[in-house]
Amino acid sequence: MLLDFKSKDKSNTNYSHLLEVILRLRQVCNHWALCKNRLDKLADLLENSKVVPLTPENIKALQEMLQIRIESQDTCPICLDNLEQPVITACAHAFDRPCIEQVIERQHKCPMCRAEIQDTNTLVSPAVEMGESTDTVDADPDNPSSKIEALIKILTAKGQAQGTKTVIFSQWTSFLNLIEPHLLRHGIGFARIDGRMSSISRDNSTLRFSTDPSCTVLLASLSVCSVGLNLVAANQAILCDSWWAPAIEDQAVDRVYRLGQTRETTVWRLVMEDSIEDRVLAIQENKRKLMLEAFRETATRKKVDDRATRVADLEKLLK
Repeated sequence: MLLDFKSKDKSNTNYSHLLEVILRLRQVCNHWALCKNRLDKLADLLENSKVVPLTPENIKALQEMLQIRIESQDTCPICLDNLEQPVITACAHAFDRPCIEQVIERQHKCPMCRAEIQDTNTLVSPAVEMGESTDTVDADPDNPSSKIEALIKILTAKGQAQGTKTVIFSQWTSFLNLIEPHLLRHGIGFARIDGRMSSISRDNSTLRFSTDPSCTVLLASLSVCSVGLNLVAANQAILCDSWWAPAIEDQAVDRVYRLGQTRETTVWRLVMEDSIEDRVLAIQENKRKLMLEAFRETATRKKVDDRATRVADLEKLLK
C-alpha cells in the first residue's frame, strides 16, 4: 500500500487506508478491542466518484475518516500545522476550518483535487467536540491488556509517597473506558475529563481530583489536557500511548509539573517493546531535534510542504 501511494497511485483513499493501518497498529499496543475497520464502505464510494453526496450515512462515514486523520495527528495541507479546527470535504480531504474557508471564499474548489465546493455549509465537522472518538468498545475485564496490567501495578505499588495522585493520559477515550472497570475492581477512586464532557463537568472532575483525598486518579484525554489546565494536585503522570508530535505530550505533562508543584513528580511512559511505538518515539526524537534547530535560526523562513516528510515518517513506521 505504501509503495502504491509513493509510486503510481497517490490517491486520497490510499493515504487514508495507510493512516488507518498505522493507527490500528498503534491502538493494538494499548488493547486489541480498540481495533475496528471503519473505512471500507466510504473508500469504495470514493473509488467510484470524486465527491460523495452528503447523505446522513455518508456524513457519518466522512466523520469517521476525519476521525482517522485527527487520531493520526495529520496536518492541514494548507497551513501545514496540526488540525486545530478539523473539517472534511465531500471529496474526503481534511483541512483546518479557517484555512479552507478562506480558499472557498476565493475559488470554491478543493485545493487538493479541484472538486467543486459550493460553500462552507458543505464542510463536515467532527462528530463531537475536540474530535474525541464516540466508539464504544467491549472487552472482557478479566483479560486486561499488558498495558492495563502495567498501569494497575504502578497505581497499586507499595512504597509510594503518601497522598500520591496520578493523571493517566491517553489520546483514545475508548481506552480510558477500558481502564475504568479495572480501577473500580481495585477500589481506586477516579475522576475523568475528556472532550465529550461539558466544560462544567470537566471543571467538577478537576475540582474533585484536587480536593477529594479518596480520588487518587484522573483519567484524562490528551487533547483536552494539552492546554489550560492546572493539575499540580498530582505528583505522578502516566502516558499510555505516544503522539507523533512531542509538543502535545510535553504540554500535557506540564499541567502536572508546572509552577505551584511542590512535590517530586514522576512521569511514566508505557511502551510496547518491539512494536510500532518504538518507531513513533524515534520520530518524536527526530522532531525534537528539528525544533531545537529551528529555534536556533534567527531569520524567518516560510514553511515548506511537509507532505514528503509525512510520507517518510509513515515509511519509517512500516519498515
